[in-house]
Amino acid sequence: MKVSMNWLKDLVDIDVSVEELSNLYNLHSAEVEEYYKLVEASKVVVGYVKEKEKHPNADKLSVCQVDIGGQVTQIVCGAPNVAAGQMVIVSLPGAVLPGGFKIKQSTIRDVESNGMICSLSELGIDKKYHNEDGIHVITNECKPGDNAIEALSLNDEVMVLDLTPNRADLLSVMGVAYDAAAILNKTVHLKDVTVEEDTEQINCKITLDTEYCPAYYARVIKDIKIKESPKWMQSRLIAAGMRPINNIVDISNYVMLETGQPLHAFDYDLLGTNEIKVRMARDGETMKTLDDQERRLTKDDIVITDGTKVVALGGVMGGLETEIVKTSKTVLLESAIFDPYHIRKTSNSLDLRSEASTRFERKVDPNRTVLALEMASDLFCKYANGTVLKGIAEVDNSDKEEKVITLTLSKLNKVLGTDYSLKLVEETLNRL
Repeated sequence: MKVSMNWLKDLVDIDVSVEELSNLYNLHSAEVEEYYKLVEASKVVVGYVKEKEKHPNADKLSVCQVDIGGQVTQIVCGAPNVAAGQMVIVSLPGAVLPGGFKIKQSTIRDVESNGMICSLSELGIDKKYHNEDGIHVITNECKPGDNAIEALSLNDEVMVLDLTPNRADLLSVMGVAYDAAAILNKTVHLKDVTVEEDTEQINCKITLDTEYCPAYYARVIKDIKIKESPKWMQSRLIAAGMRPINNIVDISNYVMLETGQPLHAFDYDLLGTNEIKVRMARDGETMKTLDDQERRLTKDDIVITDGTKVVALGGVMGGLETEIVKTSKTVLLESAIFDPYHIRKTSNSLDLRSEASTRFERKVDPNRTVLALEMASDLFCKYANGTVLKGIAEVDNSDKEEKVITLTLSKLNKVLGTDYSLKLVEETLNRL
């Protein structure tokens, strides 16, 4: 589990360095494999390309006049996508980029160049996290001279936890926050989520035809606009090791990473029905998953159907036929609970592992199923211009009763070989 420190600090007042927190985590909770800065670079600013001209001595180079805040400097650039009017990342002379690459004032084919216009890859962001060929064009609000790392929300540190199978609670930023709060004797600040609903009532029927899906909740969000998610969200997904796709997919993944509850968004129009039926697959039944692979199913696989046809592999991966695409306008958002044993069996038999299956096969917290649905619905309104229909379609047979574990102080001290007081034990458990 890769944990963004900026994200963690949203939930807990962290007043120690990532190194100190990592050492404390090693002592008290889970093993920290490593920690690092998301971007290790200096003297990198936002620049505005005022002019671009063809290099007089090189066909594939451009000579750019770039406003770096209070002054205009000349930079020779080889990227084919550089253009006047762009906000860009500029590494100034004296800058040090990842890998120890130093930027110097230079002369390129007899033309002076005072720095470099950068791509995300040159900042150390792996190509698997972006589709860009060439320099990165900054689209969010900023001004020339601003710190480019901060403007792109890449000023983050990452703590990587090496988790054992019994620590499913740490497969979420919230879970990590609870342990961090207990270690530092702080309080977890949970967000208040309020979803603004339309007057139009949801018209969706949920049927659970298998005991291996104890709870299924759905909301319908209309008038969505597919676009990029905000830069701060993209940066947190990258820090967590996930590639940004679009606002709908990114919000679903973002909420899963924060709460530990996987979500799935169907294109409601492509679904073609207002019915969701969860059942076990029939031997030999087939479906095409989001990775464009035809899957042959067995009676041990949990499937989501439109009442008849399979549209998703429950708890593992969605179906290609109802995938969110650029033209999608209405989303049916699923938040459900699936049986861990069957999710693990499906993942193994199909050799298909996903972030969702990783969490479901270790068991999710049934108290966060609705929370995750509401968080995502609220974000769809804010960042996808969506309108949430009134009401939630639901069937819930899950067990939310709190478990009571009885433990005597004498047994605790005997097993641990300690002499802890009842007060200390109570305080520690309360902090957890």
